[in-house]
Amino acid sequence: MRNHFIGWLVLVAALGAASCGSKGAPRAEHTATAEAAQGGGHLAAGVVPGSHEDWCDEHQVAETQCTRCDPSLIAAFQATRDWDAAHGLPKSQCTICDPTLEIVRPPKAEAQ
Repeated sequence: MRNHFIGWLVLVAALGAASCGSKGAPRAEHTATAEAAQGGGHLAAGVVPGSHEDWCDEHQVAETQCTRCDPSLIAAFQATRDWDAAHGLPKSQCTICDPTLEIVRPPKAEAQ
């Protein structure tokens, strides 16, 4: 009887977790993470890191440093002790901990 009850609890928890926040289409953040994990991502080929074009409009940081779009970057931030585990972001990007933090997109390069 106890195993039957535990089985139902697991099933209910799994169904509840699967339905949380879903209203049809997947959230963009989850889609971006899935794309990055498959080697996709948002960044076009040939974009120079730190340039105006190296920008994640969705998360307002440089695309080459966006851990939400490319979770493989997390280890590098953790290795340099630039990681806020509570918020799942690099400390250098966490405006929750530092509301005065301003992350500014670089200006467009002037045409020559």
